Amino acid sequence: MNRLMIKPISFLLLISLMIVLVSCNNLDAINFESNTKADIDEFIDEKTGQVVSISIVDEDNIYQYHFGKLNNGSTPNNQTVYELASITKTYTGLVVAKAILDRKIELNTDIRHYLKNNEYENLELSNKYITFRHLITHTSGLPKDFAYSEEDAAKGIIVEKLSKYSRDKYFEDLEKVKLNSVPGAQYQYSNAGTKLVAYILESVYKKPFELLVSEIITTNSGEKSTEFRSINYEQDEITIGINKYGERMPLLSPYSWAEGGLTSTVESVTSYIQHQLSSSSEVTLSHKLLDGNKSGHGRAFFWNTYNYNSSEQMLYHSGGSLGTSSWLALYPKKKMGIFIITNISTKSAQEELNILSNKIVDNLMAYNKQINQD
Repeated sequence: MNRLMIKPISFLLLISLMIVLVSCNNLDAINFESNTKADIDEFIDEKTGQVVSISIVDEDNIYQYHFGKLNNGSTPNNQTVYELASITKTYTGLVVAKAILDRKIELNTDIRHYLKNNEYENLELSNKYITFRHLITHTSGLPKDFAYSEEDAAKGIIVEKLSKYSRDKYFEDLEKVKLNSVPGAQYQYSNAGTKLVAYILESVYKKPFELLVSEIITTNSGEKSTEFRSINYEQDEITIGINKYGERMPLLSPYSWAEGGLTSTVESVTSYIQHQLSSSSEVTLSHKLLDGNKSGHGRAFFWNTYNYNSSEQMLYHSGGSLGTSSWLALYPKKKMGIFIITNISTKSAQEELNILSNKIVDNLMAYNKQINQD
């Protein structure tokens, strides 16, 4: 009799344990989501952003959240179009990686090798020449931009300056520019350098840069809404942001390019994160550390890196247009990535997004650790 009862009792006990474990796991998931939503609510309550859209990729799991109201009164969703701003540079870096694999360019070759009709003797300082390594790590010595100055930015005339700036004018300025530092010696963020990368890529592939992004990245990643949208594009399709005073700001993306002109949706950027967490050859190469410290801060192919040699290796980039701020971080060794965007641009917004991202990732890692223990 006792032996006959052992099996049913064990089975009932097993079922009870399973119910408890499932309940605990569900509770952990609820805690992760509630903690994440609380962090986002705090971000909005502090008036850092009117609207926040987030996508988190954790291997096969995807978490997406949208908070707040757009200027037209609607709630953002996975198809809301935002300006990616300088996150565009990570796409440019991926095209560079593919060009190296295709043997169109070399990482450490003098970039003047790819420039025609001019010797560009000015693109050398102290017998050191500029290479792609320098351009994609912002150590070329080129200034931030040719089209506008910091004074222009302070006056609020960036769009006016960019709208009148042409390819021909760029190369006129390139012939005259004086390097601010010896190539490879000093970090200086440079949109001018990023544009030079794109112009050379167009030359070696004999294709428009926009087409290269499509063929090399978005077609393979499945991004249906990541694209360069011109000034003729329906303006109400792109989210209009505000400045710190709550004033509606003009779009910057129609006048930007490889340095910051892409627009996209949460749905498409999620696909981009998944592609960036894949094992494709160009993705792997684009994550290679090129400059900086392996145990601290460094730089890859337009990516910033942190703790490169640790299990929590992080690649990240922020973006800021005149009315939008964004943050993208990858944790390749954990197969994890996060994208956050808000429709406000202030001096502290990108830093605040960084802090918010860290909180959410910490919540997720704690949740995953609990699940693995269970």
